Amino acid sequence: MLPATIGGLRMAHMVTHPAALDFLDQNDGGSTINELLEPYDIQIEELAIVPDSPLIGRTIGDIEVRGKGGFIVMALRREDGSTFKHPDHSMLVMTGDTLIVLGHQGDIPKFAQHYTLKRQDRTYRGTTYRT
Repeated sequence: MLPATIGGLRMAHMVTHPAALDFLDQNDGGSTINELLEPYDIQIEELAIVPDSPLIGRTIGDIEVRGKGGFIVMALRREDGSTFKHPDHSMLVMTGDTLIVLGHQGDIPKFAQHYTLKRQDRTYRGTTYRT
C-alpha cells in the first residue's frame, strides 16, 4: 500500500466526485463497501479464474454476456499483479486472473458456482469475509 498514492487519489475523488464521496463517507467507519452497497442489492466480488475454468480464453465481453446482465467486470488483475481498470471487452481471460465484478447480490455467487470460480476470502480487522 502506498499512502501517498491513496491520499492523492482520495483528494482527486473529492474534487471530481464530491457527492459520491460524501455518500460513501456516511458510515460508522467500520463498514465495508459491500455493506454500504447492500441496501441497493449490489456487491463487489473478486472471482479467481482457476486452471480448469471454462472461461479461460473467453473475452470480458463474453463473460458479461454469460452473466446475463447480472454484473459488469470493473477490473481484471493478472497473475503477475498488473491490473486493468475498465478492461476492454475484447481482452482475453487467462488462468490465474482475478475478475473484479460489480453486480446484483444473488447473481454473482450463482455465476461463480456455475463456472466453478473461486471466490476470494479476505481478512479485515481480524475477521475473515468471503468476498
